[in-house]
Amino acid sequence: MKDDGQSILTDSLIGRGVAIGLITTAALAWCASYFLMSSMVASDMGGVMGASSFPISDISMMFSSLSLVPMSLFVSMWVLGMMAMMFPALIPIVSIYHRAMEARGPSSGVDRLANVVAFLSGYLSLYALLGIVAYLAVFMALQTGAYIPELSQYGYAATGAVLIATGIWQLTPFKDRCLKNCVSPMGFLMTHDERGYTGALKMGAAHGYYCVGCCYMYMFVMLGVAAMSILSMAVLTVVVTLEKVIVKGASWFTWLVAVGFVAAGLVFVLVPGI
Repeated sequence: MKDDGQSILTDSLIGRGVAIGLITTAALAWCASYFLMSSMVASDMGGVMGASSFPISDISMMFSSLSLVPMSLFVSMWVLGMMAMMFPALIPIVSIYHRAMEARGPSSGVDRLANVVAFLSGYLSLYALLGIVAYLAVFMALQTGAYIPELSQYGYAATGAVLIATGIWQLTPFKDRCLKNCVSPMGFLMTHDERGYTGALKMGAAHGYYCVGCCYMYMFVMLGVAAMSILSMAVLTVVVTLEKVIVKGASWFTWLVAVGFVAAGLVFVLVPGI
């Protein structure tokens, strides 16, 4: 009985430690994101910007070319934003992963921490890849808009289309399959368990794949519709955390979010300029 009580206490302390670590890291990422986004928008406002109904034009200087410097800056900011938004939702799986490492046998705290860092690095690598895709997509959209200025009149329709597509995507089998892997950390670890730092990196990348599958349309809404605003990040963080940690993929919540996005999209399409 004493051993059971000590085990429960240890699990509780581990859970709290992991939660504190991830929330602290997320808070620092929020601060860094706010500072960088404020600086970027101020820089854009100081430049010459044409009037446009595309929200992403507010940070258009970030997508100035395909050279390494602007792309690296964007991807770095993107990954910081993902740390801010996603780390709170990772508390359950990282806590269970840490406990699983302890259960395997004697290992130092430094070793377990290094494995957690490798897991998170693998996870973030998938969001970094998504960031590269997002950068290229926005760059091409802005270049097309520059060559065909008439497209700017369809900005609100494009915004509405993105929102409606996001609502429909909520109800797809792919989204559901990825979400099921995200909301069941124990099931994920049982089917993806690997040892060592390389194994932790691969496990993190696998979990990142499912997480990106759950959330990539949210990220495109944040980027293309809300121009990576801090408010949009906060709202989507609440949605993701509720979806993955609180309601755990409940169908009523999925439908609620889907209806919300479709309704918002219809407003942009039917009432342009609102």
